[in-house]
Amino acid sequence: MDRLTRRRFLVASGVVGATALAAGVTAYTLDDLLATAGDADPDARTLVLVTLYGGNDGLNTVVPYADPAYAAARPELAYRAEEVKRLDDAVGLNPALAGLHGLYAAGRLAVVRGVGYPKPDRSHFRSMDIWHTAEPERPGSTGWLGRWLDRAGGDPRLAVSFEPALPPLLAGARSAGASVPVTDRGAVRGLPEPALA
Repeated sequence: MDRLTRRRFLVASGVVGATALAAGVTAYTLDDLLATAGDADPDARTLVLVTLYGGNDGLNTVVPYADPAYAAARPELAYRAEEVKRLDDAVGLNPALAGLHGLYAAGRLAVVRGVGYPKPDRSHFRSMDIWHTAEPERPGSTGWLGRWLDRAGGDPRLAVSFEPALPPLLAGARSAGASVPVTDRGAVRGLPEPALA
């Protein structure tokens, strides 16, 4: 499997300073992470952050099915109330998100809508910088999860991104999360093939 070391990421990205480079070189593969998965505290809470970098249609992901303006503005794209996976009397999830709906019903998923920042300038690039760094006033040099990782002890397995390159939000001042590319791979230890696509 491909390995991405923290040193290689930090040198290539220029996001963090020399202190992070001094933290050492660690590389992890998907097999490494799965081998240590049982080491976690069973009572620990886990944040799973799904970032859709492509053209996600937010209104047809979390669907405001009860709002007549939604159907009026999207006569051909709108989902009908009986099609969505209802979250409450106003919004529901896209019909294809049955698994996430089950997690919501079990109290294991929260849906946060309408996230933004003060005085948006409508720049996609600036917005992504703010999303990664949580610093709306000025460009940041570390990511918000990277700063948490600095305080949590720096083990890159505590903040893992399943994509080919480590996103800026996982870069701290002294440490960085792990990036594990999983595309174009065969199923590993029982993971279903769709999870790796």
